[in-house]
Amino acid sequence: MQNYVDVAYDEKEYPRTAYPEKLARYLYERFEMQPGMKFLDNGAGRGEFLAAFGRLGLEVHGTDVVQGCEMSLIVNLNTGGLPFPDDYFDVVFSKSVIEHIENQEHYMQEMKRVLKPGGLIILMAPDWKTQRHIFYLDPTHIHPYTRESIDWLLRMMGFKEVHSETFVQLPVVWANPALGWICRLLQLLGPVPRIYKNKFLRFSRELMVLGVGQKAK
Repeated sequence: MQNYVDVAYDEKEYPRTAYPEKLARYLYERFEMQPGMKFLDNGAGRGEFLAAFGRLGLEVHGTDVVQGCEMSLIVNLNTGGLPFPDDYFDVVFSKSVIEHIENQEHYMQEMKRVLKPGGLIILMAPDWKTQRHIFYLDPTHIHPYTRESIDWLLRMMGFKEVHSETFVQLPVVWANPALGWICRLLQLLGPVPRIYKNKFLRFSRELMVLGVGQKAK
């Protein structure tokens, strides 16, 4: 029987791209990370983001329910404890994971526990408002999230300086914010009815939610 990583990250269906490298650099610069910071990718998949942040000089660690890469440790993210001491990481990162988690409170509590006071949590999840017609194409998706619900979740878990936003998954837009108006026009067409082959058409409308917060000092 194949596991989730085998199917969701099959390299014939989903070949490796430059996107993890570009997103890692964008987040690294936007949130003013520094070389040597301790960084956890909680749900590291096949390790592309973990490796990308490592190449930027962070001390990287990864966890997941299966070992999709050599750099990550196997942990039951629903019920297990993260194998790290309290107040250990400067940054905890979770991309496209929390929508798969049954016990979101435990998942969040563990990330908060291992984060240093003043440390940063970065959550990314599919935006339900723009992806609701395709969200359950992945049978392991459990909880849908919106910008508002991610914001509420972070505040409910006691994080400070919380900010959440819908996020366009197009590096060309990050580099040229003026292109955002094209994305906003396309978003007026409503939720995506299917997965498009054209990347600009797809990701200008198929948004993520990006939420960040700090652990209280």
